[in-house]
Amino acid sequence: MNTLVDQIEAHILSGCTNNQKRAIGAEIETILYNSNGERIPVDHGAEYSAADLIEDIDSRCKDMNTFVTCSLEPGGQVEWASHPAFNIHEIQNEWNDIQTILKRVCTENELTVVDLALDPIYSPTDIKLIKHRKYQLMNNRFLTTGKHGQWMMRNSASVQVNLDLVDKQDAEECGFIADCISPLAAVLFSNAPFMNNSPLGYENIRYRIWEDTDPSRCGHFLDHGIQGAAGLLNQFCHYILDVPVIFTSPDKNGHVGFYDGTIKQWLESTTENNKLNSEDIKTALHQIFTHGRYKTVLEIRSTDRPPKGFELAPIAFWQALMEQGKTRDILLGEVSSWSLSERMKLNLNASTLDMNHLGPKNKTILQWFEWLAELVFVSLDERASILKIDSERKYIEPFFESVLSKGVFTVQSQKLFAEKEISIKEFIMKK
Repeated sequence: MNTLVDQIEAHILSGCTNNQKRAIGAEIETILYNSNGERIPVDHGAEYSAADLIEDIDSRCKDMNTFVTCSLEPGGQVEWASHPAFNIHEIQNEWNDIQTILKRVCTENELTVVDLALDPIYSPTDIKLIKHRKYQLMNNRFLTTGKHGQWMMRNSASVQVNLDLVDKQDAEECGFIADCISPLAAVLFSNAPFMNNSPLGYENIRYRIWEDTDPSRCGHFLDHGIQGAAGLLNQFCHYILDVPVIFTSPDKNGHVGFYDGTIKQWLESTTENNKLNSEDIKTALHQIFTHGRYKTVLEIRSTDRPPKGFELAPIAFWQALMEQGKTRDILLGEVSSWSLSERMKLNLNASTLDMNHLGPKNKTILQWFEWLAELVFVSLDERASILKIDSERKYIEPFFESVLSKGVFTVQSQKLFAEKEISIKEFIMKK
């Protein structure tokens, strides 16, 4: 008889490519303002809303005989999801299509794209939550578990990268690497310079928000006792069973339910002949918000939504580091040598953006960025040679050059703002 853990693990590994080509995908979230510098409402009403925007995008896609996937986040953030692709150039082509459509819709409705990872002006109390029971249940849960769940749901934006898994060993190595590197990525891609209409200085706010949303389901694998690559997947499946349920699987009418208990208790109540429904496993996995999480792919969630023009940089970053071969072997060997205390200190230090802070091996964060940049470039060039494609380093190299020379974008934006005698709203609208 397969245990719950066995069945959850089998579900995750059901997406494995088994040494076939590995696909990658991304989800990019965007906050939008109207012509008055106010967040557009999420639901249909008297004003042009995010729901109207989604309908307009869908309509124009049909007119262009193209297809893109856009959906709404709880506070009306628009999320674009790419198709799985075998190289980033394919994702770039899709991104160009959605940008063409979005630009036209924004021009016609006088909307402004806010290319930041946190709403710079408004607080969660200013933003109505989408009328969706799943998000209502999440909202209620997060009111009791941390200080920043409302900020996460209504006011944040990120880039999530989805990576195909080759086999179990690959799944565990990728998950471990992601868990070790995510605090560095959270600093590298930080792009939230303002909060509540004030500059944030060196505070890495979106990272802090996620760290204080719901400790039972957020944070790093390390926070939940998962320390290494060996046995990581089994430990992850054990871990999630003790997490409280937020919502249950949709019924035949698409309505989610509520269950007062742990994921283990809920799944046990749904089993038939000791067999889990795959939709229930999927629902359970989607209630885990660690910086890396498993579905039938590995989803890496630690990067802020970057500025315009750099949206695909996180995809290139993770693609390079997860590519099987010499570069990943070097990376895996390095992070495996970090002590638990070094990793815990790095996770803590990622809350601030001082690149002179020390990381593992008494190297500064800046030195680790320089090391990672070289690894990323070499990996992407090797990948281009093997696949006979143009190098994908063009999506990440200008980003690294900017951060290494000027600091992370959260700091860059604040410096630029300080040079201008205007309000933050004016700065955002002109930017």
